[in-house]
Amino acid sequence: MLELYHFGPVANSLTPLLALLEKDLPFQNRFLNSRAWEHHSPEFQRLSPEGMVPILVHDGKVVRESTVINEYLEDVFPSTPLRPADPWLRSEMRVWTKFVDEYFCPALTVLGAQGATGFASQVDKQEMTERLSRMPNEEVRRKWEAVSSQGFSEEQLADARRRVEICVDRMERQLADGRQWLVGSEYSLADIKWYSMVPALPRIVPQMCNQQASPSVCAWLQRMEQRRAVKALASFRAPSPNTRPAS
Repeated sequence: MLELYHFGPVANSLTPLLALLEKDLPFQNRFLNSRAWEHHSPEFQRLSPEGMVPILVHDGKVVRESTVINEYLEDVFPSTPLRPADPWLRSEMRVWTKFVDEYFCPALTVLGAQGATGFASQVDKQEMTERLSRMPNEEVRRKWEAVSSQGFSEEQLADARRRVEICVDRMERQLADGRQWLVGSEYSLADIKWYSMVPALPRIVPQMCNQQASPSVCAWLQRMEQRRAVKALASFRAPSPNTRPAS
């Protein structure tokens, strides 16, 4: 049995969710409300001690990290392959997914988290202090410390925007030759990984992601949105705006 614990079709949670849908794999939907701190509950932390989301539980075994989860799914369920057969293209696919994990996601997280300052400012200060003290992951704790106080500095935000601009430019140049997907001629885990980030760009950095500045990226987004599995993501959203998970 497969169980996916996630925050909905956003950011890293989207990565394995979309892969499961693309591969038509049945799974138990374990939605966690991040704004109710459900991922810090003792029950969930027995599965993920640092409270990190998403996780996949397969027959009682926990698989962590969104990119690793997708590689695991490919190894265990090879039908409907989402990795290129060619070894070199497969290595290129991994370069693109690695770039998201190490560069794109951290930069976009700063800009996305800054948007959560309104929510964080409404949390009782004592409650937030207690929450922070119980956050086992240092990077997550630092993010929420910043968001719940003054937010990120202008210097931090400017650097994050600079790095996101590099990501958009890299993707635009890759797609500029008219290819449909990021690696080779076939849809792959690289497209899934980048789709976990790119849909937020027209909202967060509209000056970088638009038809004039990045037409190839916008065309790729439109192709992604036409995929059956991507359309199915809508049914995994939070039930109301008040409980929508933070990105």
